[in-house]
Amino acid sequence: MKLSENAKIAIVRLSALGDVCHAMSVVTAIRKRYPNAEITWITGKLEADLVSMMPDIKIVTYQKSSGLKGMLAIRKQFINESFDVLLHMQWSSRASLLTRMLKAKTRIGFAKSHSREKQHWFVNTLAPEPRGRHVLDTLMSMAEAIDVPHAKPSWQLEVPKRQTELPNDYIIINPCGSKVTKNWTLEGYRKLIEHLISKGEKVVLTGGPTKTEIEFVNAIAQGYELDNLVGKTSIKELTAVIRDAKLIISPDTGPAHIATVVNTPMVGLYALSNPERTGPYYGQASVVSVYQMLAEKEYGKPISDIPWASTVHDPEAMSYISYEAVLEKVNNALEDLN
Repeated sequence: MKLSENAKIAIVRLSALGDVCHAMSVVTAIRKRYPNAEITWITGKLEADLVSMMPDIKIVTYQKSSGLKGMLAIRKQFINESFDVLLHMQWSSRASLLTRMLKAKTRIGFAKSHSREKQHWFVNTLAPEPRGRHVLDTLMSMAEAIDVPHAKPSWQLEVPKRQTELPNDYIIINPCGSKVTKNWTLEGYRKLIEHLISKGEKVVLTGGPTKTEIEFVNAIAQGYELDNLVGKTSIKELTAVIRDAKLIISPDTGPAHIATVVNTPMVGLYALSNPERTGPYYGQASVVSVYQMLAEKEYGKPISDIPWASTVHDPEAMSYISYEAVLEKVNNALEDLN
């Protein structure tokens, strides 16, 4: 379906940071195809700080905690507007209900094979089957539904100058995921930091402001000379810090995907989800993964016979990642930079 050059396009993708990073590449492609379109993106408050670095995007924030009241406020805000197309980019009943607060001629959802939580009930057009198996490919199928040519994912951001004073050529370790089950081991992180410092590398720790995360990272950092920025940066400043790093080491979480957006090399640590589906889009070779081993153990069948989106539920899954495997990937990444 081809849109008019000045079409009004609504994007609904509320969270999380990693998936918003993927969606940003889709919106970048849409902007290239329709440079005069008016694009409105409804997203979460935290995610809005990331999206705000994209040029010429109207951002509307929705706080999940505001519930129906927040949805009705958005309906009131757009009561006199109608969109040519709405791209429903989130698998959740909350997001589906939110889309009904907006008037749109065409509402595009994922292909039926990729629909979840009855998303197809809330749309009138389905995107084509994704060309690849990564989450980003699934999101990109939305753009193809409005005549955006399939292309290599790219991002266009206006990242501000970094304000935090840091040493030159630093390495970021982002220890925590959105859930504690995504965190690698305290012992593993400390051994890695000790190794890097012994090699003359400068280490910077990043992460969010939660009490659990701060306590875990403080335990990791204890006794070492490094820069601990956990809980001290905004999303924009974190993006600048990641952009200026020479390498980031992280489990499957937002900063790992921000690294892809700003073209910073990374080593990803994966156990709970398939890195071929949720890992760094351009960095599969730098992933340390025990997902296949644990998934086959849990489901009792070969990985080829397990549904693509299946996850591992063992709360100790990340502990199966060996220090030696991580060290090898880190050393290889550093050699590639030299």
